[in-house]
Amino acid sequence: SKTRYAVRRLSEVEGLLVPFFEASHFKEFTVALDQASKSTLDVNRELLKRGIIGGKPLGREFPELGQTSLYCVTELHTVEDIESLKENIEEILEG
Repeated sequence: SKTRYAVRRLSEVEGLLVPFFEASHFKEFTVALDQASKSTLDVNRELLKRGIIGGKPLGREFPELGQTSLYCVTELHTVEDIESLKENIEEILEG
């Protein structure tokens, strides 16, 4: 249920797309930044500065996916963690 919550909350971020939004997810889901102002590497670099590990960029292994990363949410993540991820990504994309 936390993964579904994360998918829903991150899909609300302007410039960020959650492909396969309607699909069932266990713990992992993809996030695409092709329409965002920053690349996956830029976002991950900024997240890391804030103590957050971003998603695994998939573009090298799957060039057709462009600026898409694989994110994972487990039972160890709290709703506050998910909200923090969303808020930090929003700030990074705005800046």
